[in-house]
Amino acid sequence: MSRVSENSSIHAIKHSVGKTKSKVEDLQIKGSNMKRIQKPSDDPIGNVDLLQIRSKNIDAQQYLRNLSFAQTNLGFTETVLEELTDILTKAKELAIGQASDIYNPEVRQSVSKEIHQLRLQALALANKRNGNRYLFAGQKLLTKPFDNDGKYLGDKSKIFIEINKDVFIPINLTGEELFVDKESRPNVRLVLPKNPEEIPHQEEIQLPNRSPASAAEVGVESVRSNIFDELSSLENALLTNNPDIVQNLLEQLDRSIDRVIAHRTQIGALSNNISNAENNIEKMKLLNEEYKTKVEDADVTELFSNLQKEQNILKATYQASGTLMNQQLMDFLR
Repeated sequence: MSRVSENSSIHAIKHSVGKTKSKVEDLQIKGSNMKRIQKPSDDPIGNVDLLQIRSKNIDAQQYLRNLSFAQTNLGFTETVLEELTDILTKAKELAIGQASDIYNPEVRQSVSKEIHQLRLQALALANKRNGNRYLFAGQKLLTKPFDNDGKYLGDKSKIFIEINKDVFIPINLTGEELFVDKESRPNVRLVLPKNPEEIPHQEEIQLPNRSPASAAEVGVESVRSNIFDELSSLENALLTNNPDIVQNLLEQLDRSIDRVIAHRTQIGALSNNISNAENNIEKMKLLNEEYKTKVEDADVTELFSNLQKEQNILKATYQASGTLMNQQLMDFLR
């Protein structure tokens, strides 16, 4: 016959009470925050899913910040393109009006001053900044893209930003692709003398296929014209009262306007792409939260049912332990 010592009984009671109290405390903690998984051992597979969801949500927040930055940069760019379109359209309207012979030299000189201001406005737009970053300098963000002569000082590289996993979009236009013609074309070159009194009149300046002029250099060269050169040529042609050169510049202005409009369309498409990406990320976050709720949140009915059951078990354990531990030797001698 085996004998059970008092120490064995005490240890058994302590173990039983401690185990039941641990279960009750665990259920109480789960009931306080309504989370089924408190530690990885509660559900190892579910815990892995939760970690993946949290990682995706962190990535989504960064993607949203990237999209916000991209949208801001493209918004600035679109505003500049809109203003540039208005400038070129205004210059073309003035050029069309001055391409005929009905205006006198004084009128054309007055219009040339307006063209000069339009060129300054276009140059200011080309050197527009978003914060301390130039919009059209390529990746040379802190370098002023154009000098006063309209020479491009930036690079040809675009800035790409990640808006979703392995999805990158450009968020800028380089000054070269926006302000400079893609192809080399014959360009009318007119160089005025330094002394304004020596500026020739219309009858003294002819196009290159006619007799050359002596007081001003007129020529056609194969170059990649830019918007600033076109406006400067238009200004000089008006100063020299030469409608033929003004007429030739209309085609170049048309190409520049078409190029700017094409880039505005491209910026609009990128903005739509960003809006769609934002919507997709928000939908993904909602789906992740829904799945996270299913994995992590506790079933209220099951939780409190288990809590009530464990509390009853703990109460019964206390009662049984009290009865056992209060037994004395005299109780068995009666």
